[in-house]
Amino acid sequence: MVKKDKKKQDMIETDTKQQFSSSQDMLNSPTGITELDDLLGGGFPKGAVILLSGSSGSCKTIFSFQWLFEGIKNNENGIYITLTEPLFKTVKNLEPMDFYDRNAIEQEKLKIIDMREIYEKRGFNQKKILDFIEKQVKQVNAKRLCIDSITAIAYNLDEKSKIRKFIFELGKILATLGCTTILTGEVTEEKRFSVYDVEEFISDAILRLDQIKVRDELQRRMQIIKIRGRKYKTDDIFFKISDQGINVFPKIIVPLNYSSSFERIPTGNNVLDTMMLGGVFKGSSTLIAGSTGTGKTLLATQYIIEGLKRGEPCLYAGFEESREQLLRNAKNIGWDLKEYEEKGLLTLRCIYPREKFLEEHIREIKQIVEDKKIKRCVVDSLSSISKAFPKDSFIDFTKRLNGYLKFMNVTTVFTAATETLIGTSKLTDSQLSTVIDNVIMLRYVEVQGELNQVLNIIKIRGSAHSKDLRRYGITNRGLVIGQSLAGYEGIMTGVTRKVSETIDERLESEFKKFIGPMAPSILSDMKARGLTKENIFSYIDELNSQGIMSEDNSKLFKQDVMSILGGVSNGMVPDTSEKAKGIVEFFKEKKPKTEKSSNWLLGGE
Repeated sequence: MVKKDKKKQDMIETDTKQQFSSSQDMLNSPTGITELDDLLGGGFPKGAVILLSGSSGSCKTIFSFQWLFEGIKNNENGIYITLTEPLFKTVKNLEPMDFYDRNAIEQEKLKIIDMREIYEKRGFNQKKILDFIEKQVKQVNAKRLCIDSITAIAYNLDEKSKIRKFIFELGKILATLGCTTILTGEVTEEKRFSVYDVEEFISDAILRLDQIKVRDELQRRMQIIKIRGRKYKTDDIFFKISDQGINVFPKIIVPLNYSSSFERIPTGNNVLDTMMLGGVFKGSSTLIAGSTGTGKTLLATQYIIEGLKRGEPCLYAGFEESREQLLRNAKNIGWDLKEYEEKGLLTLRCIYPREKFLEEHIREIKQIVEDKKIKRCVVDSLSSISKAFPKDSFIDFTKRLNGYLKFMNVTTVFTAATETLIGTSKLTDSQLSTVIDNVIMLRYVEVQGELNQVLNIIKIRGSAHSKDLRRYGITNRGLVIGQSLAGYEGIMTGVTRKVSETIDERLESEFKKFIGPMAPSILSDMKARGLTKENIFSYIDELNSQGIMSEDNSKLFKQDVMSILGGVSNGMVPDTSEKAKGIVEFFKEKKPKTEKSSNWLLGGE
C-alpha cells in the first residue's frame, strides 16, 4: 500500500517538477527557494546572467540576498553591489530574515559594496566601474554577484548609445569571470523587462516580479520570462514574504490518468443511495447545489459521518463556518464530530478563502490528504471561494483540486450556493457541472401555498439514476427524503400545479381506509424510517400476525399498496421487520382503548 501511494506521488507533477532536456549533470546555482529551484531545474544555470525585473517594492533585493546567502551555504562567496540604499539600511532590513548570516558578512564571504561611494571619489567612468567590478570578483573569489540595480548605474550615462555599450561590455566581463550574476532592473508596465532594451539581450534568464491587485488586495507574483537552453512555463507564480524569506506557491498539475472504480460507497442517506442505484462511485466527485438554508452542509456532513462510522479518515475543508459552529450544529443532530477528531479520523480545516492564495489552499489540502490518507473529503463551499477570487482563477482552482482528489482516489463532496431562492438555477455559468461527476440539486418550491424543499439528481457520470423530484425535510435526525411529487407539474419553476393525487396522498387514503384515524401519525412515523413496499408489507404482516388485521384485509391492503407503489423504486432498507415492529409498538401506544377500536383497526368506520 505504501509503495502504491509512493508511486502515485511520483506521478504527480507540479510546476515545481519540470523536466529538462539538458544533461542531468548541468551545474546549478540554487536560489534557496525550494519550489522555485525545482521549477528552474535545480536553480539558475551556473555562470548565467539573470535579469530580475520588477517595480519598486516587488522584493527584488530580498530575492537577491536570499540567493547570495544560499551561495554561502554552498561555499560560494558572493558580492552585492548597491546603488539604491545605504549599507546600514540594507543590513537592517535583512536582520529579521532566517537566511541572514552576520558572520558571512563580517568574514567577507559576502561582501556588500555601496557603489555610490565609488562615484563620489572617482566620478562615473564606464571603464573604471567595469574594472572595479572585475577586481572585486577576483579578490573575493566570488561565485555569485548581484548588481542592484543596473537601471541605477545606467542612469548616470547621458546617452542611450553609451548605456547600450556599457551593458554589453558588462555582459562580456561577466561571461569571462564565470560567476553567476543577478542584475536587478526597475521597470514599468510599458517597459516589461528592461528599461534600455539591452539588458534582456545579455541575460540568460529573466524573472519578472510584481505586486498586483486581486479583489482590492495586493498580492505578489513572479513569472519566468526566459531561461536559455531549458524548458519552462510562464504561469503566474504567487509568493509571500515571511521571516523565512520568499515562499512561492506553484500550481499543482495532475496528469489525466487517474483510475476509475466500479465500487459504490454509501452517502449516509439510504433513500439517496437508492436514487443513485447504490451510492456514489468510489473516487468520484459530487456537487450538492442549492440556495441558502436548503441543507447542503447537513447532507455533506451526513456523508462525512457515514465515512467516520466506517473508520475512514475524512477531511472537512470549510470556507464559511468556524470549527466550533460545525461541531455545535453536528452535536444538535446527535453527531459527535469532536470525538472523531480526537481519534484522528477527522480533520477540520476551517479558514476564510482570502486568508491564503488559492495555491496555498490546494497545497495544504494536498498535505492533509497525503499525511492522513484521507478517503472522504467535503469542500464547503465553492461559492465562498468564487466570491473571493477572479472567475478564471476560481475555475482553474476547482478543476485542479477536483483532479488531484480524484487522482488520490478520494471520494469528494463539494457544496455550492445557487443564486435563486425558488425555481431553476444555472450551474453551467461557473462550469462546475461539467467538471464534477455527480450533481444533486436542493431547491425550494411552492406546493399548494406552502414552501416545500425538493431534491433531485441532475446527473451521475457513468450510471443511470432516479429522475424523481422528491420532497425532503431537515429534521433532528438529519436530512430525511420522502416520496416523489408525482402528482404535480411546474416543480422546476418553483411554483407547482396539482394535476393528480400524489403517492403520499394516495397512501394516506389507504392507511385511513384500513387503519382508521391514526393513519396520518403512523404514516408520518413510517416516512422517517423508510417508506418502501418492503417496510409497509412487513408492517401489514405484523398487524396480521398479532390479530389486529384480518387475513383478507391484509391481502387487500397489500394489493392497494402494490398498485400505488408498483412503479416506484423499492429502496434498499435493511432490517425491515425490526422497523415494522417498532412502528407497531408506536401504533399500539397510540390506539384508543374503546370497544370500537377493533372495528376501525380492521378497516371499519
